[in-house]
Amino acid sequence: MEREEGVTHIVLAHEVDFATWRQAVRYHVSRGTRPEELSWSVLKSADIFGQNVSHPVWKAPEAGGALTLPRSLVERLVLAIQVQDPDRFSRLYKLVYRVVHEGLDLQQDNIDSDRLLVDQWVTSIKQESAAFRQAFAAHYRNGGRDAWYYEPHNYILEANAAFCRARVAERWAVHTPYRSMQWDGRALFFGEGGRASSLWQPDAAWPWEGYPNTVLIPTETERQQAETLDQLGAEAMDCRSCALWKPAQRTVFGEGPGTARIMVVGEQPGDQEDKAGHPFVGPAGQVFDSALRDAALTRSDVYVTNAVKHFRFTWRGSHRLHQKPEQENITACRPWLDAERRLVKPELIVMMGVTAAQSLLGRPVTISRERSRIFDLGPSVQGLVTVHPSYLLRLPNQEDKQREYARFVEDLKLAQHCVTVKL
Repeated sequence: MEREEGVTHIVLAHEVDFATWRQAVRYHVSRGTRPEELSWSVLKSADIFGQNVSHPVWKAPEAGGALTLPRSLVERLVLAIQVQDPDRFSRLYKLVYRVVHEGLDLQQDNIDSDRLLVDQWVTSIKQESAAFRQAFAAHYRNGGRDAWYYEPHNYILEANAAFCRARVAERWAVHTPYRSMQWDGRALFFGEGGRASSLWQPDAAWPWEGYPNTVLIPTETERQQAETLDQLGAEAMDCRSCALWKPAQRTVFGEGPGTARIMVVGEQPGDQEDKAGHPFVGPAGQVFDSALRDAALTRSDVYVTNAVKHFRFTWRGSHRLHQKPEQENITACRPWLDAERRLVKPELIVMMGVTAAQSLLGRPVTISRERSRIFDLGPSVQGLVTVHPSYLLRLPNQEDKQREYARFVEDLKLAQHCVTVKL
């Protein structure tokens, strides 16, 4: 921290160093430092990644005072600090200062110029983050792990890192003009921007923290207006409709061709699915894949999803054990399933297990009574109830396993026959 002609200079570590900015705001607002008495700057990339720091990052001389701010203001600050405007730090500080010291009411004063500017920034960041997320999902949809170059209008990359890790659990890299970001499957690294980034060199990348986390909780209108599965899946990553998002690692959305004539619905992701970010990749998924092959089908013929998109579990030691989702979880996730149906437009939906059947039928279901028959599920779509592959894994002896597996394959063959899938 430097002082010059009554002005305190504050240096931040990078363009979205929210942690240092917040610390400085707490310190100076609590002491009544007026906005014009502060100046703000950011270290250059060469200083950050070259470790040639000529201007140390600001640190509070002493503990900053606690500030109680409206939740709506904090949410605005997290987003607005990402805007590509060199005056954003001072303008946002001024807004906080006015709320604390001048009694500015953000809920009432709808024509205040500072508030209107920040609201414009927030809208811009939300729109660009949503577009970035959809593009990221589309780029990595088919498992490609090549580095992706993206040109944002604002400093949105770091704040969407949590989304990127949740949407694609495998390795990926994103390069932008101002920053590069790499996920190696275990840790997240940042490096200098540009197409020919030095991000891949360990000594030129930092696993830093302190940047904000953009959370875009989807609205029902956004869900209904989603035009692609990539857009819908991106929106689902920040779903907060029930409490399962807190312990789970990620939303596990459906996968498969958007033109699939068969949609397969299971119960919920398991431990392996929650870690990998893909549906049906654990033991039950292996049984499912085997049954598809025996029914002359492949994953590329079907759209696979679950009635519940988060993993519900209980801890036993260091292991996560599956817990059946509750009705509130099924009800909360039903709009996502409805949206998937709207976009895929399947001719037939295979419901694997009680949870999937109850979600789609909206009534209590006994698998033995409903199984292996075709019935109308709505306009232009039929339904078929069968067992969940995990049921086959739980059978006590090999003879039962073989018999029930054969029945499961026959159910999938019936589904294939009903829509006359052309392989």
